[in-house]
Amino acid sequence: MDHLLLPLLNAVDEQERQQCVEELLITHVRPIIRQMLQQRLGLYVSAHGVNATNPDAEDQYQEAMARTIEVLHADQRLLTTIENFERYVGRIVANICVDFLRSKHPTRARLKDALRHLLTRHADLVSWQYDDELLCGFAAWRNTGKRVVDVSDIETRLNAFVAARFANEDVRVARLSRVVRELFEWIGGPVEIDVLVRMLAYVRDIRDQQTESLDDVEFEDNFRGSVASAESDVEAHELLEQLWSIVKRLTPKQRDAFALRFCDQDGRNLFTILRAAGIAEWKDLAEGMGRSAADVARLWKQMPMDSASVAKELRTSRDNVYKWHFRALQKLKAELG
Repeated sequence: MDHLLLPLLNAVDEQERQQCVEELLITHVRPIIRQMLQQRLGLYVSAHGVNATNPDAEDQYQEAMARTIEVLHADQRLLTTIENFERYVGRIVANICVDFLRSKHPTRARLKDALRHLLTRHADLVSWQYDDELLCGFAAWRNTGKRVVDVSDIETRLNAFVAARFANEDVRVARLSRVVRELFEWIGGPVEIDVLVRMLAYVRDIRDQQTESLDDVEFEDNFRGSVASAESDVEAHELLEQLWSIVKRLTPKQRDAFALRFCDQDGRNLFTILRAAGIAEWKDLAEGMGRSAADVARLWKQMPMDSASVAKELRTSRDNVYKWHFRALQKLKAELG
């Protein structure tokens, strides 16, 4: 049993139990929900679970809170079976994210369902849990760790994959089992099932609505990871200085589309990160963004934003936000490597 739940289990009356629940929600649950919604769905809510410009964000936050509260008020025997409470909350949020994506991206969800079914029907194609990740690959790879997929220019390389392995046929109508086998051979090792779904969706031209490209999503994730795993504060500081220098040289639309959405692995927005690192103060941020200090301060309170909120702020469509964000990332990748 997780020691975090001991005070709740040992509470002597309802008032003390309620206090314990509130402390768990504020200290442990809220940060996990906010971070996972931001990282998995690009949905931002404030520390109080508010996003006035995007009802979806608030709805998913409230759903995650409600499910967690239900668990905390459940029979004590259930609580004693929870070995890692924060991981348990993470699974609750992960399931909510899956449900949300299914509702927003039904075609992609059907593809994932078909892939899962395929991996249970073919003896040589399997999936397995490894370090809290669902991996898949050939049966001979079972219970081994994932192969790190080189995501640099991934879409160009996937185009080359199709040209080489499906030169005389339409990959969009080829048997799914064959496409999966060809991708496994091409990757050369186990891969996260969600990454494989994104690859399949790309090569088979499956779309629900416009989304970020594969390599752009991975580029932002990799940059966050590089900063977080930097061997020294000096190295992290240099990476952030490079980032800010490039962001300032972007066009105003590209700069806004990138800066307003960006966050680190802890969910901190770009302005907070730069100020905490001593790279930019309010005046520098205003000059770099081409805005007044008051405008920057106003935006800071709302960041990081999701694409819908950025579109509303810039008075444009989400498609334009995706386009400007894409072009910003292309320039960042070219300079950061």
